[in-house]
Amino acid sequence: MALTELLQTLEDEARQRVNDLLAQARAEADRLRRESAAEGDRLRGVALHARETELRADAARRLEAARREATRQVLEARAAALGAIRARAEERLAAGAGDPAWLPRLRRDLAEGLRYLDAVPVVVEADAALLGELRAAGGGRELRFEAATGHHGLVLRSADGALTVDASLEARLERAWPALAMDLVRRLEEGP
Repeated sequence: MALTELLQTLEDEARQRVNDLLAQARAEADRLRRESAAEGDRLRGVALHARETELRADAARRLEAARREATRQVLEARAAALGAIRARAEERLAAGAGDPAWLPRLRRDLAEGLRYLDAVPVVVEADAALLGELRAAGGGRELRFEAATGHHGLVLRSADGALTVDASLEARLERAWPALAMDLVRRLEEGP
């Protein structure tokens, strides 16, 4: 084989080797690009999932805070409505406390209270306008009648102050208020 042919064969082999190496390098580069793209997609997916989880947790916290705030506002509004209703009830009771229409009830309260305070001297406090009518309902017992101050209706107490029967309108409302308030809340929630 001649030197020219040998050189040609070596050049052909070198060229083939270079082409093979280039093809391998291109294939490796394509593989690395695909793996890199897949890894990038995976990392983006992981990052997106983490961000989505973070955003969902934040949304859940904000939603819960909004629910708590709404509940607080509803409870405050309900308390304000109940307070206004109670204040109006107290005003109406106070305005009508001296009305003679209360006398039958006050007489019954007096009789029941006197049974409770049996055999002790009793002080009867009632609205000044009704004291005269109540004196007659004393049933012959020794009673001291006084005009009520700070309450309306009827309060009986032993002369020594040890026992008290509070049948005042304010005390009745105070005792009845929890049940009334629950009924009012139920009605407020049901709406018109």
